[in-house]
Amino acid sequence: MNKFFVAAIALLLSACASFSPITKPEVAITRINVGASNGLQQQLLVGLQLDNPNGFELNLGRLRYEMHLAGSKLASGSFNEEVRVPANGQSNIEVPVGINLLSGIGLLRNLLSNVGADLDYELKLSADVGNFGLGDMTVVKKGVVGINGRATP
Repeated sequence: MNKFFVAAIALLLSACASFSPITKPEVAITRINVGASNGLQQQLLVGLQLDNPNGFELNLGRLRYEMHLAGSKLASGSFNEEVRVPANGQSNIEVPVGINLLSGIGLLRNLLSNVGADLDYELKLSADVGNFGLGDMTVVKKGVVGINGRATP
């Protein structure tokens, strides 16, 4: 009986050791487009690409993000639609970001005067991962993006 118990424990431990950990998805800003303005509010449309390196689909709910562009805090906010990222695949979404013209006048002037130029960004994205009760997962990405253009990694 003891030999059977020891063998069962050894088999269980080897199975646990072979279980591969879940890899965090990768995120990048793919584009920033200047949208409509409404009074003292200017809207930017920020394209995000989510890459899933795992062999299973990721079900993401309520994304929360904080963005810095050209060294200035651009915005923080949330996106409440469900996002599914296929196994070993990617999903592209677009999130609206509002900038108050009074508080963000310097940043907005920089953005509008550099249309087509590359700007440094930092994106911190947290998502509620619905798979396996994983809870919140946070990813930070730094890169370069052009206004009304495509990003470079």
